[in-house]
Amino acid sequence: MDNVEQNDINSEQEIDLKDIIKQLWRSRKFILAVVLVSLSIGVFVALTSPVSYTASATVVPQSGGGGGAGALGGFALMMGVNMGVNVGGEILSPVVYPRIVRSVPFCKELMTTPIVVARSNGMPITLYEFYTNTRYQPRSILSSIKRLPGLILSALRSNNDDNTIYMDRDTGEVISLTRSQREVVDIIRENMIITHNVRDGYIILGYRFPEAEAVAVITQQMYNLLTRYVTDFKVQRQKENLEFVEMSYQEARRVFLQKHAELAAFQDANRGLATVTARTQERLLSSEFEIAFTVYTELARQQEQARLTLRESIPVLTLIEPVVVPQERSAPRRSLILAVFLFLGVAIGIGWVLVKPFLGEIVREVKADS
Repeated sequence: MDNVEQNDINSEQEIDLKDIIKQLWRSRKFILAVVLVSLSIGVFVALTSPVSYTASATVVPQSGGGGGAGALGGFALMMGVNMGVNVGGEILSPVVYPRIVRSVPFCKELMTTPIVVARSNGMPITLYEFYTNTRYQPRSILSSIKRLPGLILSALRSNNDDNTIYMDRDTGEVISLTRSQREVVDIIRENMIITHNVRDGYIILGYRFPEAEAVAVITQQMYNLLTRYVTDFKVQRQKENLEFVEMSYQEARRVFLQKHAELAAFQDANRGLATVTARTQERLLSSEFEIAFTVYTELARQQEQARLTLRESIPVLTLIEPVVVPQERSAPRRSLILAVFLFLGVAIGIGWVLVKPFLGEIVREVKADS
């Protein structure tokens, strides 16, 4: 009995499958037309999409040292004093690099990057000029369509171009941006690429731009700016450490000279005396003098080391894959676009053929009920 029921179910499934295949075959012209229309749209999108190139650089941040800090710190602890100094300086954590790159000061500096594009006739223009002047941008129907909503919204807005005020948290510098600068900052952020591989410890900096040579220049400038920002942070910490060491050195020198004068004065005043009290006092003054001299000489050494460290040009970002001019565009991926629209055409055509009878039946039932 079970075998008979199973055979009946299989027969019904075969009949349904045959009906579906027959239905699709009868509507083959419609499906083909839908596929052709979808492919035509895909070809239009693929050919009219703006061309984009991507350039990148791979860097490895150096970890913070601090060897000099250990020597001075250990000596200070021996003397019972916590100096709290780090002669080697500090290194910014790579975790904050994306925030630095996308910050307003960084983007504002990046928009002043001089580039040469095809429509500038060999004359260098800034990245800001490229994004704000359409005559420098390549012609693209699709990009013009995409810009249309923004142009409409800009026309509907008030003409008030009030500046936006930003405060730099580190320097306290006031940064003012106009509306057009704010828009360029947003565009720059959208085209930036920064990836931090925590496991392997490297960072990828990149940028997307319509022209190959210009995108290489922009990406190199991103690397230069990030290197300068991180180096400035390290140098600033080194300057603070040097100032602290110099201040400690001057205080130690004053104490050393004072103890030296006290010991010399006592020895001059008590020449030839052999009392126990005088010898004890002399040993005490000599001990204080030796301690002051040891601290003074150690701080003098650390001061010179801090000055040498500050003068050294230490790269804090090691470039392991330099920026190269891309030879192939990264967008649009025309083969992928055509494949997607081909799939959509087939899915829409077959879906409509299969769903249409059910929709017709639902419409007839609704009309009959009404």
